[in-house]
Amino acid sequence: MKKVMASALAATLLLTGCGSSGKTTYDPKNYVDYIVSGREVTTFDYLESYSSVDLKYTPNMVNGLVETDQYGNLVPCLAESWEHNDDYTVWTFKLREGVQWMTSGLDAYGEVTADDFVYAAEYILNPVNASYNVASYDGFITGARAYYDALSNGEDADFSTVGVKALDRYTVQYTMEEGKRMPYFLSVVTYNAFYPANRAFVESLGTQDDGSSRFGMDKDSILYNGPYITQSVELNAQKVFVKNPQYWDLENATFDTVTVLMYRDQESVYEAFKRGEASYAPLLSTQAQALYDANDETLIQTELLPVTYCLFLNNQTTYSEDTNAALSNLSFRQSLFYGLDRQLYNEVINPINPKSIEGYSYSGRTFVTAPDGTDYTQMSHLQKWQTSQFDMSKAEAYKQQAISELSAQGVSFPIKLKFYSTAGNETEAVKARMLKEMIEGLGTDYVEVELHECQTWSTEVRATGDYALQVSGWTPDWADPVNCMTSIKTSGTMNNANDVLNMGVSHWDYTEFDEMVEAADLIVDLEERYQAFGAIENYLLENAYYIPLYQGGGTYEVTTVNNYTKKHTGVGLDQFSWKGIVAYDHAITQEENEAFKAEWETNRQALLSES
Repeated sequence: MKKVMASALAATLLLTGCGSSGKTTYDPKNYVDYIVSGREVTTFDYLESYSSVDLKYTPNMVNGLVETDQYGNLVPCLAESWEHNDDYTVWTFKLREGVQWMTSGLDAYGEVTADDFVYAAEYILNPVNASYNVASYDGFITGARAYYDALSNGEDADFSTVGVKALDRYTVQYTMEEGKRMPYFLSVVTYNAFYPANRAFVESLGTQDDGSSRFGMDKDSILYNGPYITQSVELNAQKVFVKNPQYWDLENATFDTVTVLMYRDQESVYEAFKRGEASYAPLLSTQAQALYDANDETLIQTELLPVTYCLFLNNQTTYSEDTNAALSNLSFRQSLFYGLDRQLYNEVINPINPKSIEGYSYSGRTFVTAPDGTDYTQMSHLQKWQTSQFDMSKAEAYKQQAISELSAQGVSFPIKLKFYSTAGNETEAVKARMLKEMIEGLGTDYVEVELHECQTWSTEVRATGDYALQVSGWTPDWADPVNCMTSIKTSGTMNNANDVLNMGVSHWDYTEFDEMVEAADLIVDLEERYQAFGAIENYLLENAYYIPLYQGGGTYEVTTVNNYTKKHTGVGLDQFSWKGIVAYDHAITQEENEAFKAEWETNRQALLSES
């Protein structure tokens, strides 16, 4: 992977909060963001990377066709308009004219054109560039896989066979694979795989020894068309971004500068915030509890993120056939599903309001809304699951049924379930102990949880199959239920029955589920589509294939920011955008935050009524 080159004055100092500046107020025009140690950028090549470590900066430097607004709507960005054919297999975007590419030295390089989007696809689908974003075209855009495979095999390939075309200087068109209807394609193009890149600039950079492009190796080897331009990079210390003077939407580039500092840990960010040296700071649960106990008016709970962390079940362990048989048994899984008191578990994450983060389905709340504004999780059969499922009477009944069914198969009790947490992480260790306590509440003569630690789960544990349980979740790349459901198909990223030691967390082989997902994905009417996917998630929950525990977000922070001016999304790259954010010269109070939220909800409802 390409590495970002440090500047001549590259620092290795990690900021720890020493040397207070004495500041007591905040500068609302100069935003101070942060990362923690171990989260340093590795490349600015946004066409290659799919890592949030790298992509945190991308939407601030480069814009795509559309963007998300503060109410969650997809609105024009570099495309001023678009259209699709009746079955959503062809999407055509008309670009706004006059948008400039800028160098890191603030010089205009050239106009953004349709060929920039064509070239981005061509770059990603060239195997020599080793892009992780090939999957964003494979199976979606016509001809993409065939073109990539031909180049991979050393054959000649004609990019004109790929369904990405510049119809003229300002019109780009995407054609889907035959039979692939994508009513949600607008959400897809918010992802960096569909961002533009200037052909002449990239080719002028030349290649590395392995033949891959030098694009994105440092701040000077990319062009900028977004609200901010990278002024300086000091790895493991700070990065400074300045407003792009030629930005097409300059009034919504609300900050003059953005500085991203690195701290050793999250606790240090809070100390910096108290000195006025950071614009916001997430809080550890102990910090949040202390502010709550002190009735501190600046304690703010964040909104939920659209990812649910579930208990994944591995019925293909390498250590016990009895365990495999038990996890393959519906009654046994249901005894776990109804026997876990999620609220106790979630107190470790949010001791103040654990109920507010409880997870109820594989897809999280706030993920997708119907055209009338109804949350996807409140539609169809999925709605009935959006409440606590902890019920010991049900759990006990399923337990007795499981004992009867499994004993008849010759299975011995107690069933041993292995769970690994990250070594040296006390929070994860506490959560692991809580999980053990909850499961063994069904009776240690029925089930025992063995706790272990590891450094790297994927290589030490998954690669050996020496586990039965794992807590994980899927953060969607775009706003449609098919993205979450595809991740757990029989050959999915999170569930894989075909390569159990190298892919997936669970390993269910359920062709009925796959067929349901494929059928629902053909539906283009959004309300009907969401109803169909809700029925699929109902199927997952009825069969207890996954046990929802908690939803991302919903934690606590102190901040100078009106969070309701941020882009309202947890998918794609817009979640990392600084554009449009309004900050203040003081820490926001709970009263102010509630007023911001009320105004946001009123405006959002008005927009829904207009549509």
